[in-house]
Amino acid sequence: MAVVVVKMKFCNKTHKITVKMKDDGDLSLHVATDCPEVKYYAECLGDTLTMDDIMDISTSRVLSPENLKKVTMTCLAPNGIINAAWLETGMMSKKLAKEVGENVISFERVDEA
Repeated sequence: MAVVVVKMKFCNKTHKITVKMKDDGDLSLHVATDCPEVKYYAECLGDTLTMDDIMDISTSRVLSPENLKKVTMTCLAPNGIINAAWLETGMMSKKLAKEVGENVISFERVDEA
């Protein structure tokens, strides 16, 4: 099982994403969130992801404009889902993930108008 927590400080929302490999090769997905838009998005995805959903941008339901219609473009929840799925499938190293602890987007310079 892989668990990724996305903390969106801009909107003060948190998304806990859990992905687990199923016997049939698909992935179970659970998204716990305090954001209504991400909750709707997770409901659109359902509780199962396929390898196509995490490997092929053109057919991915995770990146589907229809599923993402209520989520802002700056939301990191979709990337959190892909990262959790890649960890669970072994396409990202769980050992390295434990060592680094997090990936960060930082706002290094924002000039005032």
